[in-house]
Amino acid sequence: MLGQLVERALKSTETPTLNSILIRKSVLFAPLQNDHFRMAEAAGVFAGRKPVYSDGKLDRSTVEKELANTGRIRFSTGHDVQTEIDYVQLWSRDRIVAEIATIPGEIYPELTNGGVTRYPGADYPDAPFEPSLRAHLKSRYQFILGLGNDELGYLIPRAEWDDQPPWLLSRPQRWYGEINSAGPDVAGVVLRGLVELIEQR
Repeated sequence: MLGQLVERALKSTETPTLNSILIRKSVLFAPLQNDHFRMAEAAGVFAGRKPVYSDGKLDRSTVEKELANTGRIRFSTGHDVQTEIDYVQLWSRDRIVAEIATIPGEIYPELTNGGVTRYPGADYPDAPFEPSLRAHLKSRYQFILGLGNDELGYLIPRAEWDDQPPWLLSRPQRWYGEINSAGPDVAGVVLRGLVELIEQR
């Protein structure tokens, strides 16, 4: 089916003449709420590539903690991780013909396309929904690139976040995404930042 869609697209191609490219980027600080990521940073797993910040300033402070089955470890105490988002417009004459948005992680599709759902068992059942990315893009051709310049793990809608039992949809064990995410607020920080870049005049 994918091959047929590609064939159909190739038969109806258009080649706009690009006359300008607009590039916007923003550096953001996303709340780090995953203790496993904190332990990895304190243990040097990221080799200094992902330091922790507090109030926009580098924060290398640590504390020692005792963990069951592990022993005593160093634990980073900073609040945020620094990341980047990017937005690109390709222009032909007086119209935007294509857009590119980079996501610093692996984003849940309902955050890009819409359709966030309030499932029973969510940790934040009344959380407001993050903006849907495609609702703010303006062109026919839209490219959303995950793992763009960073990897903060999964970007999960806060209303679907599930790190405490009972698990969503009565699942017998916890979901995978939350284990590998910087935290429930990262998606909102990234998407609000991208919407701000898109709407800039």
